[in-house]
Amino acid sequence: MNWFYDTSVWISLPLFVGGFVAVSCLIVVGLRPVVQRYVTDFKEWDRALAHVIGTFGVFFGILLALVAVSVYENFADTRKATIEEAADAGALYRATTGLPDGLDGAMQRVLDEYMHTVIEADFPDQAQGILPDASDAQIDEFERLLHEVEADTRGDQAEFQQALATFDDLIESRRARIDATALALPPLFWLVIWVGAAVNAVLIAFIHFGNPRLHLVMAGLLALFVGLVIFVTADMDHPYAGAISIGPGAYERVLEQIIDPRR
Repeated sequence: MNWFYDTSVWISLPLFVGGFVAVSCLIVVGLRPVVQRYVTDFKEWDRALAHVIGTFGVFFGILLALVAVSVYENFADTRKATIEEAADAGALYRATTGLPDGLDGAMQRVLDEYMHTVIEADFPDQAQGILPDASDAQIDEFERLLHEVEADTRGDQAEFQQALATFDDLIESRRARIDATALALPPLFWLVIWVGAAVNAVLIAFIHFGNPRLHLVMAGLLALFVGLVIFVTADMDHPYAGAISIGPGAYERVLEQIIDPRR
């Protein structure tokens, strides 16, 4: 599915939704003669079909809504994790200023390298669905420097404890950001969604319409909306790829506003 996320939305959206509408209209064209040939009592047929479509529409609509909400919540949680990690890195950069033993310069240099690595290496890897590890070296180096700090006075101990707490928060946010790389709906969910979309198109094609053009318009409009919902859901399913994606903007702002001015 990399082609779906690597292609411009101005190309993938019309192709996806347009293809969805075209297939639905083709199903209508293919099944209209079958309905006209084999159905003898159209009133009874439409009454029974209305119950089936109503029941199916409720379940399929609930499924699409729940999946869309779930995907959006995952997307929002991932975005929150990246913002928190960037904020923790900025706070940690400031916290190292008051540490003893003259290690603040080395720590700040490692944090500066870490932010650049996240922006230039981690996010491109995550966009391809690859778990990033380029920034592991900076995290290990910063932890080593942090353990070399010897806080003797009460003030130094307070500064050191604050730096430790902020570093722990950074690690938690970083782990959440990395774990979200593999975040996606299970394939079984997508199978159910596609089967439901196919059943929906078939049921719409079963409706008896005297005017075939109106039948195609109704089927096309419904397919347009369902296709848009599925497209947006699929695009957000991978938080770091696609038109609706999370970028390194929060890290770039921390670099510009906190780290670079203090260098």
